[in-house]
Amino acid sequence: MILFIAFLGMFAPWLTPFTVDNLTPPDFLPETPFLLPSADHPLGTTEYGFDILGRIIWGARTALTAAALPVIIGTVGGLAIGTISAYFGGKIDSLIMRFCDFWFSFPTLILVIIVAPLIGNNLYNILILFGLFGIPGSARWVRALVLQVKQNVYVEAAVTSGAEKFKVMFKHVLPNALSPIIIGFFGGMAGAILGFVGIAFLGLGDASFADWGTDINYGRGHWGAYYAVFWPGLFIAITAVGFMLIGDGLRDALDPRLHI
Repeated sequence: MILFIAFLGMFAPWLTPFTVDNLTPPDFLPETPFLLPSADHPLGTTEYGFDILGRIIWGARTALTAAALPVIIGTVGGLAIGTISAYFGGKIDSLIMRFCDFWFSFPTLILVIIVAPLIGNNLYNILILFGLFGIPGSARWVRALVLQVKQNVYVEAAVTSGAEKFKVMFKHVLPNALSPIIIGFFGGMAGAILGFVGIAFLGLGDASFADWGTDINYGRGHWGAYYAVFWPGLFIAITAVGFMLIGDGLRDALDPRLHI
């Protein structure tokens, strides 16, 4: 499923005669809203005359970017902060965790809706915000994993042998906590796509990129043109479910407790 979406994004210029400029404002055709599927427009057109198939194909690139960038930022930031918090403990751990607790009182989607217009509703600004706001959750999860690994005998042996703390953290502790992190990485990509789709559906996305959330926004309320909502919704589901299935498959392959 994900290879199919990646194929669409990679070969978009060859799969549709339309360019991104043809499928985003201000290059719209107000005289051709919600055309029925035809030879020229196999899936019909949107409210502004954009070819639905073309926007779905180009939107695959936006979807994969929206899935990867926030999760990479959140995971890398969470790895560093969570590992330091769990390993050093004490006041450092307490301070970091209290900040995470404070941050959890703010809903991420609402924060992005408030902050994004202040810095510009650029696609990458929105995705970076999602990633930064996801660091506290990732840090708490990594902390729990590191606390488990920290008690293992080989870690105690490394400490006893006089290894430096940062060497123990990032050579002995962190690599042995990576399997659950990799599993969560792909599950997080599904959540990132749905979060970005929500922002775009509310009309706060970047109009210079084709994305499926905006397509649903274009088609909402037009029941006679159900295809304008159905196709982008279907591709959102394919992508989100695909990443969830990858996460489940990796869990089955990498979690030794499932093989006991």
